[in-house]
Amino acid sequence: MISKKHKCIFIHIHKTGGTSIEKKLGHFEVLRRKVQDHRTLQVIESIPFPGAVIGQSLQLLQEKKYRKSIRHLKNVVSPELTLKEYQDFYKFTFVRNTWSRISSWYMNIKRDEIHRRNYNVSPECTLYEFISEKLDYHTFSQLPYITDSKGQIPLDFIGRFKNLQSDFSKVCHQLGIENDELPKLLVSGNQHYSNFYDSKSKDLVYKYYKAEIDYFKFEFGE
Repeated sequence: MISKKHKCIFIHIHKTGGTSIEKKLGHFEVLRRKVQDHRTLQVIESIPFPGAVIGQSLQLLQEKKYRKSIRHLKNVVSPELTLKEYQDFYKFTFVRNTWSRISSWYMNIKRDEIHRRNYNVSPECTLYEFISEKLDYHTFSQLPYITDSKGQIPLDFIGRFKNLQSDFSKVCHQLGIENDELPKLLVSGNQHYSNFYDSKSKDLVYKYYKAEIDYFKFEFGE
């Protein structure tokens, strides 16, 4: 998401506490479906360049994502970000232990009827089946969210979900936000994610997500 008020760009990776951050930064008033902004850094990076935005809009049309396509076209007529703003704005994200993030997404889909239909997931679907058959690890990895067109990660700060409040306080210090308390939105259960895994599903996550696990030095059970 882009905040002109706070002069920042927040890359909201799914299941990392980003809904609370977007709410705090004023991106939305009422929480509802599809109100969150999950645009990748590359998408935001391309906003000042109309040719790139038109290409993205056409791609979204082919994928029948009409609402997102229209939003892209609006950026051609009236870009929400200039090149100077992209270069100058404080850029940050939050990441989450891969095993924790995937189990959280799995449980979220299992308890939500609309998500179950979209993913074609039955109530009996196991975590291993979900990882191996339903999850596109190429797009669900955290690294593509924050990598720019040059293959770099030019962020000013990468917070950790496990330190959500304390790390967000660091962001607020940089942005000059005095009240740094995050609202508690979309809070899941308290059961530790490791309880959902057996050795087979644990190893499969490492196989598919080795690049991000090694990059962020995630460990199973932390």
